[in-house]
Amino acid sequence: HLNMAASPKAGTSRAQIDDGVVQLDENNEKGIRQSQEGSPIQTPTFKAKTIQELMKMNFEHEKTRISADALKMLTELFRMMTVETVLRATEQAKIQCDTHVSNEHLEKVLPQLMFDFP
Repeated sequence: HLNMAASPKAGTSRAQIDDGVVQLDENNEKGIRQSQEGSPIQTPTFKAKTIQELMKMNFEHEKTRISADALKMLTELFRMMTVETVLRATEQAKIQCDTHVSNEHLEKVLPQLMFDFP
């Protein structure tokens, strides 16, 4: 289950997924969207430094670098994929008449996401 809990830092929240924690920046005005019902919803943002560190973990050579533009695009791609995953999992939960999104719903939408985001 995805559990949103208030964080001690103002303007942020933590999404706990089992043992992992993902920081969401709620102060980003670009991150605010309208839901289908018309109410504002927060979209996640990722710090470029976090994405850079994730990428570095998978670089074959220690001296490999990533340009600022590539890092900016990757950060936006992570954001878009996260939003799309949550929207699809939420829709799957609705189809199954569930009121909470669970790992089951995420597992159900992941195969199609892999085709859509190769």
